[in-house]
Amino acid sequence: MTKKSGGAPPERYDEEPWQPPGAEEPLQRSLDLALQREDGDEEEPEFIYGDIVHDTEADEPIALVVVNIPGLEADEWEFEDGDTLADKTPKYPDDDEIIVVTPLDVLEKYIPRWGDREAAIPLNELVEEEIPFAPFPSLQLIRVEDSHLRD
Repeated sequence: MTKKSGGAPPERYDEEPWQPPGAEEPLQRSLDLALQREDGDEEEPEFIYGDIVHDTEADEPIALVVVNIPGLEADEWEFEDGDTLADKTPKYPDDDEIIVVTPLDVLEKYIPRWGDREAAIPLNELVEEEIPFAPFPSLQLIRVEDSHLRD
C-alpha cells in the first residue's frame, strides 16, 4: 500500500533539502533539480560590461559601471606595492573573479557615449586614457541596474 504521509520514505535521502555549492537556498533534489534542468544550463553571467553596481561595503554606495572583466582571480591581480587584491580583501575568496569598475559620473566625463559601446573597455585603454578604475572581488558588488547589452 502507498504511504500518504506527504514525505519521502525514511530510506530515501534524495528528497531531503540539499544546498548545492553557490546556491542561496536548499533544493528538494528530485523536483527542483528537474526544474533546473528544464531551464537549461546556460546561465546569464553575474556581471557584464555596462551593468551598474554598488559596493556592498560602502557606507554610501555610488553608481559604478562594470567596464571590464579581465578573467583574473583576486589572487592574480597585483598592485604596485606587491599586494594582490586577495591580500587587500581577505574576507573574500582568493579565487573570486575580478570585476573592474569606474564611477558612473567619471565614465560619463571621459566617455560620454559609453552606453553605445558593445564591448568592454580594455584595461590598457583605461590606463592610456587615464580613466580612473578599480578592481573588486565579484562578491563585493551587487548589480542594481542591468547593462544596455542584456536582453
